[in-house]
Amino acid sequence: MKFKFTKKLVPVLLMIGLVFAITGLVTANGGKTVGYIDMQRLQNELPLFKDWQELLQQKNAEYNSFRTYLETQQNNELSALKKQQEAELKGKAEAERKEIEAKYQEQAISIIKKYQQKLEAENARLTSELQVKHEEIVAKIEATLEGIAKKEGYAIILEKSVVYYGGEDLTEQVIAALKK
Repeated sequence: MKFKFTKKLVPVLLMIGLVFAITGLVTANGGKTVGYIDMQRLQNELPLFKDWQELLQQKNAEYNSFRTYLETQQNNELSALKKQQEAELKGKAEAERKEIEAKYQEQAISIIKKYQQKLEAENARLTSELQVKHEEIVAKIEATLEGIAKKEGYAIILEKSVVYYGGEDLTEQVIAALKK
């Protein structure tokens, strides 16, 4: 008889494997406890995250200013292109008019794409800056958690949202350590 894996069975098997892995870690560590942190609380209370929020607002303002500048530049360029088109269309037969309009339509699309690429590049640059700063904050939190785990013998530390029952809340310790 052949056993078929169903799509519903795979998540159940993964969850069972996770439970065994956590149980194995706790047992291997002499039966020490599982800890957890409340990331939402850390984000609300740590000065590191408040600084990051200020940086986020600053980068949003920078992006919006750059976007407005680019929109103005694009509109000026498209307006100039429209004037060129109107001048070239004067006195032309219908067949020539269609050719001229198609040519200017392609140029307008090219201009729009050029400014869209500039805007996307700026967005990527600003997002990268924010990501680097966020990764620095997460690294500090992880280093703090590692220190707490080694000092107090925690086998595993999870985020509060994945803990349904038990464990010890280490959030206050992390806040105190990072506020120093």
